[in-house]
Amino acid sequence: MDNLMILDEKAKQRIGIICFIPLAAYFVCFIYYTILLLPLTDGHHSPGEAVGIINRNYDTLFAMLAVASVITAPIFIYCLVLLARFKHINAAEKVLWIVFLSIMAPVASALFWLLIIRTARRQIPIHPDIA
Repeated sequence: MDNLMILDEKAKQRIGIICFIPLAAYFVCFIYYTILLLPLTDGHHSPGEAVGIINRNYDTLFAMLAVASVITAPIFIYCLVLLARFKHINAAEKVLWIVFLSIMAPVASALFWLLIIRTARRQIPIHPDIA
């Protein structure tokens, strides 16, 4: 008997929420950075002013990016485990997804859900483990 993963709509939605969390975390960091530099858009300012603003808010920017990275790490591993267990994806495509997930984890996890999980059949044959 073949091992099957059941991906009903509820499971696909749950995985989708999980896969989009890193993108949302980095988007919040980008919005905060944009809000910090927003006062510089109203006129001609010296380049040193942007450096000063970033310098004054460095601890917060660093903490936000660190939290976003810590959030991304387990979701990256979750996507890799799902990918490794799928039987319907060939080895070459798995390697491409692994490289893409490794390089662009927040964006790649969202694309992984959009291209692989969302369009998957309801019952997917899987390997019993990732070894």
